[in-house]
Amino acid sequence: MRRLLLVAASTQALDALHALIDAHPKGLRHVRVAETPSGRGLVATCPLAAEEPCLRVPFDLCAIEPEGGDSHWASRMASRLVRNELQAAHKESLPGPPDVLTRWPDEAVDALGDPELASEADAIFFWRDAQWAAHLERHPGDDEREAYIDALDLVCSRTVRCGDKLVLAPLLDMANHSPDGCSYKCEGDSVALYTSRALAEGDEVCLNYGARPNSEWLLHYGFLPETNGDDVQSLGGPYSIGWSELPLLEDDARVAEARECLDAVQGDVGLLEDPRRDVINEYRSQRRRLLRAACGD
Repeated sequence: MRRLLLVAASTQALDALHALIDAHPKGLRHVRVAETPSGRGLVATCPLAAEEPCLRVPFDLCAIEPEGGDSHWASRMASRLVRNELQAAHKESLPGPPDVLTRWPDEAVDALGDPELASEADAIFFWRDAQWAAHLERHPGDDEREAYIDALDLVCSRTVRCGDKLVLAPLLDMANHSPDGCSYKCEGDSVALYTSRALAEGDEVCLNYGARPNSEWLLHYGFLPETNGDDVQSLGGPYSIGWSELPLLEDDARVAEARECLDAVQGDVGLLEDPRRDVINEYRSQRRRLLRAACGD
């Protein structure tokens, strides 16, 4: 019975989210929230042609923060979430925070075999503390640090950029990533999602989050794409290597650096009880392939 009540409450929240877009005179919606192979995401409610708008969200339904200011835009956006300053239907339907590296235990981060990535995760961990401090300056007496950090991680992974503004758009912020997914366009008083290919009714409607190395996927989004031709791996110090730079010349200093880094990612890790084990081994595998290619193996 409790599960049925939770499902009913979730369905009611999603119906309210859909209605929020439908009721706006400038809104357009040919998608709905549904379970997909990628998890909860968006699916088409009708056949869609390539380069057709499938969702348009007016800015007055969105949470928007300018990039500039005395504090970081994400810090301010997270404050708005925890203080319930979003449309109610939007707030109730938001996904949970992504499983980014700053939420991982140290041993899981270390198992990735990438010391530079571990250092970046440490830096973001302390950056989050600074944003919490800025939030307390704006709103003294708030003691819900965990809720604020959840909101901060969420907005850093679900906003889109329109000029010098960052936008958290209802429904659009639920689109999963796919390299052949939709693109978004900022259209004066709204943000819209455009298909990249024809879609049938019921097909998943994804968003292409853009090209980035595997380290950024884990640091900011909490997952890895299956393959990534845009990956760039750190070799320590000032050295790094990406697929687009291959093949290297024999006298390139990075060849020796890559061989040294290979030792840390040979084979898979155990961590049988760690739910992140598959992601860890996939990162190690992709790092290993790039390093081997840099060595000419």
